[in-house]
Amino acid sequence: MSAVEHEAEDAGLSLRFDAASIEPVFQPIFDLRDMTVVGYEALARWRGSPAASPEALFAAARAQGRVGELDRACREAALAGALEGGLGAPFSLFVNADARALEDDLPGTPRAGFTLVMEVTERALTERPEPLLRALTELRRRGWGVALDDVGADSRSLALMPVLYPDVIKLDLRLLGDRTPEDVARIVTAVGAEAEQRLATVLAEGIDSEAQLATAHAAGATLGQGYLLGEPAPLPAELPAPGRGLRLTSSGGVPDNAVPYQRVTNWRRPAAASLELAERAAALLTSQAAALGTTGLLLVSLPDDDALPEGQLARYVGLAAAIGFVGVLGGGAAAAASAIRGGPIPPDDPLRGTWTEVALGPGYGACFVACQQEDGSWRFATSYDHETVVECAVVLMARMPSLTGADA
Repeated sequence: MSAVEHEAEDAGLSLRFDAASIEPVFQPIFDLRDMTVVGYEALARWRGSPAASPEALFAAARAQGRVGELDRACREAALAGALEGGLGAPFSLFVNADARALEDDLPGTPRAGFTLVMEVTERALTERPEPLLRALTELRRRGWGVALDDVGADSRSLALMPVLYPDVIKLDLRLLGDRTPEDVARIVTAVGAEAEQRLATVLAEGIDSEAQLATAHAAGATLGQGYLLGEPAPLPAELPAPGRGLRLTSSGGVPDNAVPYQRVTNWRRPAAASLELAERAAALLTSQAAALGTTGLLLVSLPDDDALPEGQLARYVGLAAAIGFVGVLGGGAAAAASAIRGGPIPPDDPLRGTWTEVALGPGYGACFVACQQEDGSWRFATSYDHETVVECAVVLMARMPSLTGADA
């Protein structure tokens, strides 16, 4: 048993899940342009086990099936601590989220006026896509911002980044330290492109040295946090003079948006074609995703649940081995290949009867849509408009089934 496992076992013996058991600490977030404080990230420390790490405590909660309960208690303690510390506008408060906790209990917005930002990871999206996307939609309606955390840990975060519509992209410099120079360049370029496209803010975390501070500037980050700039601690008795307030993008995906065929053909006239020609068009368009490697995403919705032709299934399986994420709704594809994520399409789903393929990744986005006509012919259209492609991706991602049990 590892040290963390021993620690988790010990913590689990007396683990309580209430805000009173948690001592929140706050790490300052700086505007790297003038080194003023723009906000804080709330982190949790355990009153009953001061030596226990957050990783061990969450491992113990996970073993008991109570991660959501612990996450909620941490969030409540963070909000209470911020209010007691006098935090207000124009400061921001960043809090972390567990996808399961958000499904059952969405937090409100305190009246103190500080900007709230919920931090999520790409793993949360792949594990619980539909509940998370709906939760983020509602949080944005309540005035929250969304930050994509741990960018650099997994290349899939670059593929899924657009689907989350982040207001803040957190680039983890500690994680980048384990990457090759080529990987770092690809990650930084992808983050910069998405931030410019979405008018999002890049925050470099893990600034623990002057060299990492220089890297943050070189990567185009305008915000930063790390031990070089400030350690996690209780809020100071006298808050610093605030810097610029965080600007939210005021945008987000809508899971219940129009189905992709309607969305694309509203402005792209569909062409008549045989099934063979439509398949060739789809294959040409989505095969470009293979060049994206692990930063690529392919989402597919098929007209029905009939078994796929062998060649079409082979194409999806091949892409699943080459890119970061492949999800297929309908066609029995998920059951036929473990590498493919997906499931059946409900009988009353408006996606039924249409065929969609969305390929997305840094620097590339394409959407193919098709629909069979009463005479048996097909009509199809394609779009490379970034916003249209991302909107279609959100609609399909929200329908991907959540992982359960050992897969989660």
